Amino acid sequence: MKTLLLSLILFGSLSSAYAHHSFGYHFDVDAEVTITGIVKEFKFINPHAQVLVDVTAEDGQVETWVCEFRGANGLARTGWREDTFRPGQAIEITGFAARRREAECYFETAIMADGTRISQDDPLGGDLYAASATAVSSTSAADGDVPNFAGVWGQAPGMGAGMAAGMGMGRGPTLGGPNRFEYVLSEAGQRALEAYDPIVDDPSIHCKPPSLTRLWGTGNPTEITQEDGLFTIHHEWLDVERKVYLGLSEHPEGTTDRVMGHSIGWYEGSTLVIDTVAYEPSVLFQFPGLPTSNQLHTVERLTLSEDGRNFEISWTAEDSEYFTEQLSGNSRPLQRLNTTLRPYNCTPMEVA
Repeated sequence: MKTLLLSLILFGSLSSAYAHHSFGYHFDVDAEVTITGIVKEFKFINPHAQVLVDVTAEDGQVETWVCEFRGANGLARTGWREDTFRPGQAIEITGFAARRREAECYFETAIMADGTRISQDDPLGGDLYAASATAVSSTSAADGDVPNFAGVWGQAPGMGAGMAAGMGMGRGPTLGGPNRFEYVLSEAGQRALEAYDPIVDDPSIHCKPPSLTRLWGTGNPTEITQEDGLFTIHHEWLDVERKVYLGLSEHPEGTTDRVMGHSIGWYEGSTLVIDTVAYEPSVLFQFPGLPTSNQLHTVERLTLSEDGRNFEISWTAEDSEYFTEQLSGNSRPLQRLNTTLRPYNCTPMEVA
């Protein structure tokens, strides 16, 4: 069996990162729009905040526009709050037009009545996290032979493409571009791909995580705890919690399928190996789509650095029903962060 190697790299974003789904599938970078109106409501929610603006046309008719942002958690870490925009405020917004709805855009900048200019890229204060400078033991205090992964991890500002990339995946795949991984699919996988619409079937639109590759690549922080026999990974994004059962040589018989599967793990020196089966059908990549069946089997390797301040992530994926080859890849290394996780409280999105 051949192995396809790829990397999950955080792309530089258009302005601020579009962490939830691929920018080009929903908005047109070549169609800039400017609207002037009155703020009706500011929805400070995840996965995307929204400002609703009542715009009055020349004929006196009022139309409500909806302009999206990145998620509330990312905005809050740069000082945004629920009352950054308040009902009744006069506002001029410049953004990028939605592809399917006329009165919708992706927010770039706003100019308020007093001339104040606000951009998603402008920090307004907040508790923006940074890489931890505190010395950390690379092994657990309870067991000197066990690598110490306990703590909060993520992409700190300044990594890769900077703060914007640190908040998400950036633009992602181009609308209408080739599906680079389609060739790996079996006939059954091809049928599943043909039935998949990335606009409406993307699991994250419905507040379900698509895959482990997406979880490690959102840019939201992740907290890890270690106990005897249990390694717990709490991803802030979508409030996903994964439990890895240590000390098991195989998965229990009769394990039921679940969104993120059933995971067992073991240590190999400074590496934690996570073996996962019993996934529900989903997609490994949302755009343009790489479907997976309940036969998906993944192996992740989390390797801690000598100083204990960062770890690398590599993975393999096999699917005896949908794949003809094994896939393998890696995500950008994570650093220890000085922050705490925030509740995500995902709000399902409406798509047309």
